[in-house]
Amino acid sequence: MIDNIKYTLIGFFVLIFQWMLGDLFSIYDITPNFLVIYIVYVGLTSSQLRAIWLGFILGFIIDALTATSMIGISSLALSLVGYLAGVFHDRIVRIPVIMQYLLYTGFIIVFFIITVLISFQDSQWTVGNIVFLILLPKTLYTLGILSGSFILLRVGAD
Repeated sequence: MIDNIKYTLIGFFVLIFQWMLGDLFSIYDITPNFLVIYIVYVGLTSSQLRAIWLGFILGFIIDALTATSMIGISSLALSLVGYLAGVFHDRIVRIPVIMQYLLYTGFIIVFFIITVLISFQDSQWTVGNIVFLILLPKTLYTLGILSGSFILLRVGAD
């Protein structure tokens, strides 16, 4: 019970940080997503079910706060990322480091494919422009922050 409250409170702090201060980390209008980093962390260090529920709740709240026209897309994407990260909860320390970072990249790509491609589906942008100008830069930027924070937190280490 205490762990649920702890992870939920930290999740709300990350959500508020993402919503209010996320634009401070913007480089050429490319911003990282700290919520996906947090959900991957929860899935790998805590439990799969906790990561799924936190992803759903935090994603729904961030969609409501940002007033997107497609509410629920972030909650779907974060829940899926929480599920995928939770699959590797006990096994992450037995996976070689390079494979760990490939998994992290996959988690982030899944999130951004769902959120970016669905939100740009009715735009005049081509898929190539969306992938190379938005999806890949957001993925690499978020992966860089995830990598630095996971090294400091020793996620995936023995």
